[in-house]
Amino acid sequence: MRQFKLAFIGCGGISASHLDSYAAHADRVKLVATCDIVSDRAAQAKATYGAAVVFDSVEAAIAGAEWDVAVVCTPTPVREAVVAPLAAAGKHIYIEKPMADSIEEARRMVALCESAGVKMAVDQTYRYYYPFDIARRVIADGCIGQPISIIHRGLDYRQDGGWRPTCKRHTLAVMGVHWVDGFRWMLGSEAREVRALSHSSSAIECVGETDAHVQIAFENGTVVSYVQSFSCPPGGFADTIVVGEAGSLHMNYGGVAFYEQARQDAPAQEWKIDAQGDPHKWAVFRLLDELLTAIETDTQPANSCQDNLRTVSLLEAAWRSADSGTPVALQDGLVV
Repeated sequence: MRQFKLAFIGCGGISASHLDSYAAHADRVKLVATCDIVSDRAAQAKATYGAAVVFDSVEAAIAGAEWDVAVVCTPTPVREAVVAPLAAAGKHIYIEKPMADSIEEARRMVALCESAGVKMAVDQTYRYYYPFDIARRVIADGCIGQPISIIHRGLDYRQDGGWRPTCKRHTLAVMGVHWVDGFRWMLGSEAREVRALSHSSSAIECVGETDAHVQIAFENGTVVSYVQSFSCPPGGFADTIVVGEAGSLHMNYGGVAFYEQARQDAPAQEWKIDAQGDPHKWAVFRLLDELLTAIETDTQPANSCQDNLRTVSLLEAAWRSADSGTPVALQDGLVV
């Protein structure tokens, strides 16, 4: 098994989630460098996780140390400016979600990576942290028959600090990106139309939307009804119901339960997430390892930036629909 050398770019709040997950996999990854424009943050990450060197710019990290993969956890508004020199230097990239806050920026970032011949994967951890991957396998096996509809609720009371509240696009960028990516992954299908309404509650201090109601029509005929709120106390609640021709799946963070149409008093079968230790740390490293395996085998990871264009397209379509009051069509899962 090859060990990859990592440079960590952006050592703010989300960084500990990544670095804690990597610490248990020293045979696979080695943290070589930390980089942040706030030197104290980079130095603290270095001291805590054992990196060799600290840098205050991407250019300095590229020139000053030898490493294979950049883990990019900067604020979303500066991601393109970070990806550009990394791609030009031939560095593979594992980037936090959302890859970008607009489809235009996301397309430019993908083009940069394709032109440079580097791979970029996106940290869509809810494919595994939430039981979307289990449901994907159950649906593919025909357990519930043809999926008809998905009803999803993501309810929270969440006041973010730092840079996030200043962004014009908020709750869908923070949590919606997980759910819409999960719907795509679970169904193995792409969206063809999105309708959305949004609202910014005075209970939460932010520029962008705090609440959204989104409907997504998929190419396989499934219709998603999705509600997201950051203004719903006490918060911390998410569940998903997948209605099929032959039964339904009931999902939450704990796992998946299958209910047959003929027997509704108890689930016919249940599945739990098979995580080793902390499920979130397990999911974070699993997504990174998919990129590392793709580098070794010269393939594209399932969570590639090319794939993620369709996830960003769903967010873009929802924002455009909420702004215009009209549905937004997609072609092959991509917003035009």
